[in-house]
Amino acid sequence: MVGANSCGRAYFPIELKTKSRAERSKGQEKNNVQLVALTEKSTLDANNAPYKRKVIVANDLTQAAKLIPSEQAIVERFPKNNDPGPYIIGIGDVLSVSEILATDPSVPTFVTRQIAISDEGFINVYGLGSLQASGLTQSELQDKIYQKLLEVGRPRTMELSLSEFNSKRIFLNGDGISSNVIKYTNYPIFLEDVVATSGIKQEAGFDYKILLMRNEQEYTFSFINLMKSKGPRVRLFPDDRIFINAVNYSLETVLVVGETGAQRAVPITSIQRPTLSDTIFSGSVLRSGSSDFSQIYVLRQIEKNFKAYHLDITDPTRIKLAKKFEMRPDDIVFVAAQPLTLYSRTLQQILGSVGLTLQGRDTLRSELGN
Repeated sequence: MVGANSCGRAYFPIELKTKSRAERSKGQEKNNVQLVALTEKSTLDANNAPYKRKVIVANDLTQAAKLIPSEQAIVERFPKNNDPGPYIIGIGDVLSVSEILATDPSVPTFVTRQIAISDEGFINVYGLGSLQASGLTQSELQDKIYQKLLEVGRPRTMELSLSEFNSKRIFLNGDGISSNVIKYTNYPIFLEDVVATSGIKQEAGFDYKILLMRNEQEYTFSFINLMKSKGPRVRLFPDDRIFINAVNYSLETVLVVGETGAQRAVPITSIQRPTLSDTIFSGSVLRSGSSDFSQIYVLRQIEKNFKAYHLDITDPTRIKLAKKFEMRPDDIVFVAAQPLTLYSRTLQQILGSVGLTLQGRDTLRSELGN
């Protein structure tokens, strides 16, 4: 029961009636804990533990989100064929056709015309009629024109080149970037160049998953590995689709519990790896009046068990160990309470209960007029 107000009414706290504490404890998970004194050697061993990052996979809204190791978030798969072959002329492309007109044998005249591939895939060449161009390479179309010139008895003085590339595209989309359509040309285009100029803001320690869709096949790349790779560059093909998605890393924290200023989760990163010293001496973690400086523990899970690294800083020279001990994701820093603090709280609870009982008695007497 909590204190009564001035109107003489007694208020009771909301209570969930389940089981006794002893009965509730029976169903709780129990873990084996190995106590390890924090020394130079144990600190070195602890720091050699890999910094394990987790990635949240929550693509399927019908299932619970999953946490997977970061190294499993991007399983790279490279295309075996890295040669798209020669450019294939398509509808909308524009050809530049040049020809020598021998109207005056002493002064040759060059005439250049721009010819667009029609919706049916044909071009109309003066004196040669309509020719199929779509689906041919530039070399194949040029041979076809030369053959026609021979048939009509004209000299092979005509040359052609591709001046506008309008029939093929590369599509780019992703997190934090605007959708983009890149023209595919007869010059090599590489995945690294497209990704590097996409405008994504890559932060240290964070990766992007690059998905390349090609002919119903999926190829996967790590942005970091792609940028630093010294191997063969990845050529892009017509109509490739590129998706760039940030890896959804789980928030990395250290839990600080026990006799502290406040129970809290302290964010950490793989780039700026805080130490135990950073954790316990930042803010108001240790309380000079109630924290037991001889009982500071770092609980770290090793498979199914826990190691409890014990630090006693009643000797201030041991603080150097706290400055060397690197934190890892999901570490738990526990600070015990001083024995006197526990005794004081027990006494306060006893006296508080007596005080509430006496206050309730006086309230009842007042209400009854005694």
